[in-house]
Amino acid sequence: MSLTRAFEVNEVAGDLRPIYEEVRTALDLPFVPTIIKVAAGNPKYLREMWEDLYEVAASREFHAAADVLSQFVNARVIGTNWQFSSQERALAAQKFSPSDARMMAGVAATFQRALPRLALFARLMQRGYSGGQSGRVSARHAASPFARMITLHVPNESEASLRTWMTYSEIKRTTGAKQVPSLFRALSPFPGYLASVWVDTRKLFADRDFLRARDEVSRRSLTLLHGLPVGDHREALDDLTPGQWNEIEQLVDSDSRLLPQFALGAAVWRRSFASEQNQLMVG
Repeated sequence: MSLTRAFEVNEVAGDLRPIYEEVRTALDLPFVPTIIKVAAGNPKYLREMWEDLYEVAASREFHAAADVLSQFVNARVIGTNWQFSSQERALAAQKFSPSDARMMAGVAATFQRALPRLALFARLMQRGYSGGQSGRVSARHAASPFARMITLHVPNESEASLRTWMTYSEIKRTTGAKQVPSLFRALSPFPGYLASVWVDTRKLFADRDFLRARDEVSRRSLTLLHGLPVGDHREALDDLTPGQWNEIEQLVDSDSRLLPQFALGAAVWRRSFASEQNQLMVG
């Protein structure tokens, strides 16, 4: 297999399936990140990388750093004029009830909390094929009931309708992403609303102040890696070919580049719900 698509849990070997659940609980997420599902295309790499980073991802130190990054993202959004169109109005146009609109605000909050964690974890994966780094972690962070009890359904790209595929194609073309981020795939059952969220997101991505904030978040994520131990994955997997390492680097580098701007975008999306303004989740 190669790193060309996301593999769902029912598509991977039995020994990889526990990794999917461990990723959810260690990172405190209600879904398995796309980067992990794509990395499953190289089982040997996924096993070694996760064996090395599992205790780090589950540690209090990692989650403290992720909370700091989340606060940093939210601070860059508060006080700006970045705003999506009225989300309640957009959802009403798609026949969502007020209670369903509140549920969608919760989905936005979920990604607002999740994406800074994923941005930090992708940076750790980068360090793994760049020689690793010294550090240590202590006790584990207690996984929240949210991660253990709630599952957010994120459809695979292959499940998309023709209308959704059109939006997916534009997302990939605009961002340079090889896979559609979970943020957008979670909305794919509602193609009209997905298109609305993407249009607003695309406008943000063209804003110079937003792009400066994205670069600040990216730099901040690098500083927060200090003290988190990462092994030398390249040395541990010296039987992987240069071509395989090139695929791994392209996957992780792409996510590391894109996650800061998607984290900012999710924070703006969440604040664009009228009931959620000035209530940015710190995580």
